[in-house]
Amino acid sequence: MSFTYTVPKRKTNRITYRIMGSIFFLVVFAQFFLVASGYGKHKILTILFALFLGAYGIYLISSSLRKQAFDITYLFNDDGLKVTHHYGETQYSFDDIEFVTMVIADENMMFYVLNVKTTKDIYSIPFTMKGELCEKVYEFVNARIKHDDNEA
Repeated sequence: MSFTYTVPKRKTNRITYRIMGSIFFLVVFAQFFLVASGYGKHKILTILFALFLGAYGIYLISSSLRKQAFDITYLFNDDGLKVTHHYGETQYSFDDIEFVTMVIADENMMFYVLNVKTTKDIYSIPFTMKGELCEKVYEFVNARIKHDDNEA
């Protein structure tokens, strides 16, 4: 028995993050140029604001390059969890999975989230309008991972 689920991500979101990060960098360079050329009254505050804005620009650009920003396919089978993402594949056995939780995000039971914590990563998998699949995957994985009370 195996379950395959793909979480699609929009390319426009990644492009928007990169554009906004670049705009923040342009504002930072303009602020540094104005301070360096002698314009501006509050130089220390301007530099602090520019550093904060530059750090946020770096965060936006780096978050558009992480593997969770691209389409991810999760394959739950008897061998464990196989995650296929933009940068390749990652295989986890059930011994590598520390715990799995299922969260129902609203009272209408339309938005389910499956949280899988492995030894290296934490995956939050949204199951929008697919509650039955989320419950089946949760039961499948939870039955195969080690728990504190059933470890030998």
